[in-house]
Amino acid sequence: MSDRHEKKRATMAANIETQTGRTVDAWVALVNETDLDGFTAVVNWLKAEHGLGHFQARLIAETHRDS
Repeated sequence: MSDRHEKKRATMAANIETQTGRTVDAWVALVNETDLDGFTAVVNWLKAEHGLGHFQARLIAETHRDS
């Protein structure tokens, strides 16, 4: 991943915490408490159940998938 991409992800993660009161790691822990299977299922759940934006949900789902 490029340095520019990493900086963008870090900014997005900071914005998620500011806007939701939860860190990306806290969101991942919440996802881990579910029985959701698959990237798209996680994204859709975060958007529908928690009102997250598409790119916020994708960042959390990517972090969950890669952890």
